[in-house]
Amino acid sequence: MRILFFSSALWLASLGVPAAADTIIGAGSFQSWNVSTLGPAANPTFGGPYWNSQSGEGNTANIGWCLTGGAACSIVDPPGAIPFFGDGNNPVSNMFFGNSSGSVEASLLGNFTSQTGGPDGVNYFGWYALQPDGSLGLMQTLWSSAAPVGASAAFSPGGNYGFFIENVKGLGTPFEADYFWFMNTAFTSTGGTAVDPANHQHFAVFSPGPNRFVLGMEDATPGDLDFNDMIVQVSTGVPEPAPAMLVGGALLLCILPLRRAIRR
Repeated sequence: MRILFFSSALWLASLGVPAAADTIIGAGSFQSWNVSTLGPAANPTFGGPYWNSQSGEGNTANIGWCLTGGAACSIVDPPGAIPFFGDGNNPVSNMFFGNSSGSVEASLLGNFTSQTGGPDGVNYFGWYALQPDGSLGLMQTLWSSAAPVGASAAFSPGGNYGFFIENVKGLGTPFEADYFWFMNTAFTSTGGTAVDPANHQHFAVFSPGPNRFVLGMEDATPGDLDFNDMIVQVSTGVPEPAPAMLVGGALLLCILPLRRAIRR
């Protein structure tokens, strides 16, 4: 019985490797706010947090309204007035996630932009790795703004990382302009007929608690700064399958014949 218990425990332990929670890093901290920051729906209050601006989709459609259940930018299970990462009410120009182990899962909560393909433009969302010296490393696109709400993807960064949104205006025309917005504004780049962009933060990062984040993004330059053009939930610290699974399985196969021999 002891042998059987040992082998079963080893097998269960090998199903996944616990991963530490990722943390957001930058010259800021999480700032509290509440629904009174937004004001009444009939006469909203703008200002304060850098993301609390009038939206092109309506007075009650910036990321704050989306998170608190505003009808103009409805998302599934809005988390409420969860803290945002900032330097007081100001944005942090360089923020990124620290990762030591585990996978990251991202899922699309909402798209509130007209740029979902064709001449109007399109957005591409993805993640990028950071080199040990802080420079830009691998970039990987996860989906476009044409993806349905609920689209999801997982990746294993294996180190510090951030997210980007690529905004392509005039897609497929001679006037195509390409903008890359990063959580580190120093990485901002352009292509095609793009003009020099306004070098401001295009991400707002919120968190309801450990291992969970909500990203609100601004796709235009300078844009209306409503940070609702793409809204993504990020879950971190997801356990990864352990290499020991194969070892545990092999030991179990060896132990079963041993138990039969003991019975004899």
